[in-house]
Parts: sequence; structure tokens; C-alpha cells
Amino acid sequence: MPFDRRALIANKACTRCSTQKRRCDRALPDCGLCKRLHQPCKYEMSRVGSSGPTPSPSPKPTISLRSIPFTLDHLKDAIIQELVPITPEDILLSYCQAIEPWFPVISISRLRSRLPPTWDEAPLDFALLCLCILLITATPPSSPDFEGNASEFKSRYLYIKSSLASIEGLGVNSFLVVQSRILVTLFEVGHGFYPAAYISIGAIIRAADALEIRPWVDASPSASLNEEEKREETTLIWGGILILDRYIAIESGSQPPITSSRSLSIQDFLKPALCPTHDPNQDRTDSICRLSRLIEASSLLEKIHITLNSSSIEHELNIEELILTVQTLVVLQGILNQEVGDGTYLYSGGLNLCNVALLLAFEHGSKIPPLTSGATANCTSIADTSLISIINTVTSVVELFMLDMRPINFNLIPPFVAFLVFKAAANVTQRLLLDNDSGEDLKRLRILRKFLEAMGRRWLSYGELSKIVPKPVQLAKQICVERYLKVLNEDTTPRLLKLLEQG
Repeated sequence: MPFDRRALIANKACTRCSTQKRRCDRALPDCGLCKRLHQPCKYEMSRVGSSGPTPSPSPKPTISLRSIPFTLDHLKDAIIQELVPITPEDILLSYCQAIEPWFPVISISRLRSRLPPTWDEAPLDFALLCLCILLITATPPSSPDFEGNASEFKSRYLYIKSSLASIEGLGVNSFLVVQSRILVTLFEVGHGFYPAAYISIGAIIRAADALEIRPWVDASPSASLNEEEKREETTLIWGGILILDRYIAIESGSQPPITSSRSLSIQDFLKPALCPTHDPNQDRTDSICRLSRLIEASSLLEKIHITLNSSSIEHELNIEELILTVQTLVVLQGILNQEVGDGTYLYSGGLNLCNVALLLAFEHGSKIPPLTSGATANCTSIADTSLISIINTVTSVVELFMLDMRPINFNLIPPFVAFLVFKAAANVTQRLLLDNDSGEDLKRLRILRKFLEAMGRRWLSYGELSKIVPKPVQLAKQICVERYLKVLNEDTTPRLLKLLEQG
């Protein structure tokens, strides 16, 4: 519920909510439930001898942070109002269809066991987690022209952020609260809310530490059922933290991931849960197996990132480290290709992270001065050839979707795809600037940019116009394009933009 609606509260529930015995937020001039259901909302005056609806407030009330509820009961009631009329079962279904397939950081069985019969019986942290699931599965507004939809879309995000701050201030922390933070950060990553995502990942780590969700937790075989459940939750949470932290570091600059200094201790803790996933007889569709692959891919992505941004003077040693990591990535890429099967390339978060890492490595290798001796003498030529190969692969897969040969299941597309396609498009753009007569590269760039536009139906990265100043010449239809397209436009000449528009 938007903050400005909390400034005026009626003394009693509205007539409709009172008659139907529904929870009413008593907001003026219309309560939240009636407004959501597009029903007329009327209040009876509490003063004796007076009847009729409460008049609309005039003048418009001043927005005040003091109007936000700061007690646990009020905060829970406010969150539940955001969830009505959606049922707890609807939330579970949304998670299973639109998050769990590519980011399984919440146990479905544990989530199902916590489902309350009604929202009134839901604990505060569970209601908050459900609201976060609702946030990340919501369809973004298709155009900035729909100002109301865009406002509501971002208002829910800001309301959840405020709720997390309120819960933190009231001293509440739990597994569900940490999982809520993970989903909010995932939302920020997907929709391009930076530096919010970079700041949020640090808050998640501190929240996990404060809850003593640590990689040195006792994981002895004699643990009770509750301890086993706690260990499962801990494994999923730290898996999500590692993946997000490593990906956010790639997007945010040259600094290493926050968890980099203790990656080994975290990996040691996760090892008992992740090692069995390497058994060839293990069900590859199992959630812990899919999470394991994501963690492996993100670990190699972290190595690439740290190596490329290393300040070491011994440049050749860095190149050798890069080559070894690339070789490992190629092996993992082959394994993942076998596991995901045909036609699901873009839906595999692990494959996307592998290809982002390879693309970054080959991009770097194609630009370094060739060495005159040793095993790395031809690395520049090999890297350039490999870079072209991976760009062609990404373009070919994307083209199948753009030609409607395969329908896009937007629920299954992880946000990591956008950065992969963006980096491929950025490299093709640079190649076109050096060779404007390359018809094949121009075709590739059109396909990649078209796919980025299509991705806006699921992950809409608006960005802040004040932070990214575009060139004077832009495509007319791009009134408010995705953040990646804006960056591409900045690095594109007016002549090339005109050629793209003609296509």
C-alpha cells in the first residue's frame, strides 16, 4: 500500500469490508482492498446522527514517514493487505513456476509446510517472504507511458525495502527474513537497480552473520531433525549469497566479491551437500543439483573477474591462471550442455554464468599484446577466434526465439541472460565501429538488440536517466529503453544507429 495512503485513517472499517468481515486498512478516501478490486468504497461517519460516505480529504495530506507502522502487528497487517486477495497457495505456485527453476534458494517442501490456512495466521516473516515472491514474479510495465503501472511496480519494491528496514529496526531476523533479502536483491539485479543491488548484497551477508548462519556451523551427522532443516536452509541461503555476490561484482566494477575473502570456508561448509551432486546417478533436476551447478559456474566467474582485475606485476602468471580457468569453464560448459539438453540454453543459469565468464576472458585475451615465447604466445589469436565463436553461439540461440521458432517462456528466463546478450552485443558493436561494412555483424547486432528489448517483458532495466546521458541521436521508439541498450547506444555512432533502425 503506497505510503501517502497511510496519512488518513478512518475510525471504522468501510461498509463493504465490515459486511463481508474482511480486514480493512481504513485508508481514505478508499481502502486498499476496495481499490484493488475496483469496487466503490464507503465509510459511515462515526459521529451520531451523521451518515453517508466520508468526504475526500482536502487539501491533499502531507506525506510523512511517521505514518509508516513501526510495530510488528501493524507491519504484519500492512503486509497482508498487500497480499490480499492472493492466497498462500498462489504464492507457492508463483515461486515454483517463475523462480525455483533457475534460482532454487528456498526449499519447496519447507515453504509448503509453512503455508497457513489464511493470511491472518501467517507469521510476519513468512508474509514478508510471500510479498517478495509476489514482487519478483510480477510482470513489469511494458512501457513508461503506463505511468500508473510503473509507479505501482516500483512502489511495491520501495515498500518492501522499507519493511525490511522496519523489521531490522525492531530487532527481528530469521531464515525467512534473510531469504526475503535475497529475493529483493535478485529483483534489483534483474531490473537493473544499481547501486542498490551492490549495497543490498552486503546487508544480506551481515543479516546472515547476525543470525549465525555461518560456514563454521556444526554439521555433525548426529544433528537432530531441526538441525538438519537448519543446515538445509543454511546451504540454500549461502548458495544464493555466493551466486548473487559474484554476479553483482561483475556488474559493479573491478572490486572482488564481498565473500571473496572467505569463499574457501563457505565452500568447505557447502561441500557435504554439494559433493553428492557429482554422482552420475544423481537426479540432475533436483534443486540442490541445479544450485550446485550455479555455485560452480559463479566460482569460475569470480576467478575470471579477480584475474582480470589483478594488479599483479607478473602479467604472464595472470595469463596462465586465466588459461587454466578458461579450460575448466569449457569442461563445465560441456557438462551443463549435456545436462540441460536441447532447446533450454537460455534457461540454464549455470550455462549463462559460464558463457559470461568465457566472454569476459576472451574479450580480455583478444586485446592484450601477444607474447613472443612460451605456451601463451598465440593466446591473442586464439582468444579472438574463441570470442567470435561464443558471440556466434549466443546469437544463434537468441535468433531461434526472435524468429518465433521457439516460444519464449519468460518465467524460465534468469536475469543473467541479459548481461550475457549485452556483452555479446557490445563486442559486436565495437567490431562494427572498426569495420562498418560487415553485414554479418550488423545482422548479429540487430538480433541481439531485439532480444534485449524482448527481455523487457520479464526483466526491465530502466536505470536512471540522470545517471546515463544518451547521445543526441537515438532510435525514436526507445523513449525509455533498458539500461543495457542505453549503454550500447552511447557506444554507437549515429550512422550505425541509423543502419540498425533501417533493419
